[in-house]
Amino acid sequence: MRRNVLLCLCIVAIAWITRLAAAPSSEPVRYQFKIDSQPLGIALQQFAKQSGVQIIFFSQVTEGFQAPALNGSYTISGALEMLLSGSHLIFRVINPKTIEIRPATAIDSSIFTIRPWGALRAAIDSGRRAIVWPGSNGN
Repeated sequence: MRRNVLLCLCIVAIAWITRLAAAPSSEPVRYQFKIDSQPLGIALQQFAKQSGVQIIFFSQVTEGFQAPALNGSYTISGALEMLLSGSHLIFRVINPKTIEIRPATAIDSSIFTIRPWGALRAAIDSGRRAIVWPGSNGN
């Protein structure tokens, strides 16, 4: 009898540990990037290749901008914020695998929050679908 109880406890413990190991992580997905400082359009193309995310933009919007080097482990939103820093460009998540790059406008900053923050950032980084409503700040 005692042996059966011990055997049952071991089975339950193994099942519990296995379930914990298989549980999805709440940590944002990070990608390894190695992108040299170069024209922004080319850097965004390399970003797309290295992350597997489709980046859409008109080539004219990136003309004249130089992207900083990006080497290391970053989330999608963190890497894009780094690449777009110093430009007048923002990004908008269309779906978990497609991101639009476009110029910032006065409407963007006053009505819509385009750059991901808070819960929206977590949704993007974990690959979940995210929706931004007018006037929302993503939190």
